[in-house]
Amino acid sequence: MSQTQLSNFASLAGLIVVVLGYFGVVIEKDGVTFILAAVWSVGWTIYNYYQRYQKGDITLGGIRK
Repeated sequence: MSQTQLSNFASLAGLIVVVLGYFGVVIEKDGVTFILAAVWSVGWTIYNYYQRYQKGDITLGGIRK
């Protein structure tokens, strides 16, 4: 993952921590950053498989045709 994306996650995590703190939910910024990065990575992997499946490069199980 690029440094730019990681800094964006850190900034977004800070905002999420502030908003959650406003509602009384206390959570660490590092935890939120990790969750955002993990969800982003998994989401893009699924999206890439879907795009390759739509092109016909791979089967539904991810095996190359």
